[in-house]
Amino acid sequence: MQLRKGQNCALLASGATVTCRWRPTLDADADLSALLLTAGKVRRDADFVFYNQPHSRDGAIRQDGKREAGGLVEDRISIDLHACDSQVDSIALALSLDAAPPSSLAVLGVVTIGIHDNGGGELATFSIDDLTSETAALTVELYRRDGAWKIRAIGQGYHDGLAGLARDFGVAVDEPDPEPRTPAPAPHPTHPGPPPIDWTNPPVPAGYEL
Repeated sequence: MQLRKGQNCALLASGATVTCRWRPTLDADADLSALLLTAGKVRRDADFVFYNQPHSRDGAIRQDGKREAGGLVEDRISIDLHACDSQVDSIALALSLDAAPPSSLAVLGVVTIGIHDNGGGELATFSIDDLTSETAALTVELYRRDGAWKIRAIGQGYHDGLAGLARDFGVAVDEPDPEPRTPAPAPHPTHPGPPPIDWTNPPVPAGYEL
């Protein structure tokens, strides 16, 4: 099923693999990550699954890494819905840029998200083709409703990268250490100068004496 932004559908599977594909570029890459949410926030930093923390504490969410797929780059996250903690009511999938400023996700071209069952069958797809200056984006969300799981297409961009997106969902993000201040140079020794000028009776410039 091809989803449009804001559209949802039932997720009729016990597990799913979410893939994200984009055009390879020389100077930019991207990474797919997952946030396990309870009432819109992570419960702890361990609920953030990304390249430096490739699986959730319960093992239900796993970052499977990248591979080449039909000339595109594909990043993958596997989700075992049965093993997912019962307190988690939604799983947000985010794509973040890995490139030096001023690059943005627009350099990746059309980003295509696929949701597949455990057998590889396609359950839904969603394409994002309107990214401009964003450096991170929420792609799709898997969420519980009345005891069943559903998929929602989001496509919401962020301009402050993965750190800003994660911070919005309650992840404690380490800020870079401020650059050490350079001490001001010591003042040079001062020497007595000429006496101050009395501007009520200023001196007459040379050559203009009366």
